[in-house]
Amino acid sequence: MHNLIETYSESGDIHNDAKRKLEMHLIAVERFEERKDAPKVAKHMESFQLLLDQQSQAGKISPLAYEDLSAETTDMIYQWK
Repeated sequence: MHNLIETYSESGDIHNDAKRKLEMHLIAVERFEERKDAPKVAKHMESFQLLLDQQSQAGKISPLAYEDLSAETTDMIYQWK
């Protein structure tokens, strides 16, 4: 996910402020992953999806970046439930 965010940020598909918000959220998720706390990982990835939705609606994420990140988010939620 970090690589996708970085790639899309470099191409201009994700604005810098959206990148910062997404990255901060993923750092919290990683802490729960390290503890193998599946319910919290899934819960925080669901809220990550809401953040993606908000940033997309605000025009801070391109449709392509939104689609790719949403697909990755859905996969992660599925893996941790």
